[in-house]
Amino acid sequence: MKRILENNTVLYLHPGELHFSNKSLVVTTVLGSCIAITMYDPVSKFSAISHCQLPKCNLNVCNSKKCNSSYKYVNCTIKAMIEKFELRKIKISDLEVKLFGGSDVLKKTNNNDYTVGKQNIEEAENELKKLGIKIKAFDTGGTRGRKLHFVTHTGDVYLTRLKGNEKN
Repeated sequence: MKRILENNTVLYLHPGELHFSNKSLVVTTVLGSCIAITMYDPVSKFSAISHCQLPKCNLNVCNSKKCNSSYKYVNCTIKAMIEKFELRKIKISDLEVKLFGGSDVLKKTNNNDYTVGKQNIEEAENELKKLGIKIKAFDTGGTRGRKLHFVTHTGDVYLTRLKGNEKN
């Protein structure tokens, strides 16, 4: 892992951001209840990673071109990521898609098990399923945050689980 970080430019992805390119670099981010979605095309070497905070945009019909904070929301972000690949004539069926995060890192209130983390995971899975996209790999849920390193030119993801409570 250290060698990968030493030989590549590293970019930190903040909450509500998306990175899309065919440049060789490592994108790193830290997740709690947020989720990261990675998409990689092995043919063109284009890749994308997002850091979504909430499941759904408040607009009735999510249109990533009209939403001012589209990368904040899972549903808008997935649509925006797909649009970026389609604009380059990349087949969606060729994409390797991975999903991470959605932890229950915050203390639960009112005995509500339907947390933001769970909602984020559910929304991502539903949106991808609607598009006929299978998730190649995932590490979601639980109570610990995650640190990700996404290698853009290979689609590889290196994950470290952060220390935290195993019980809420």
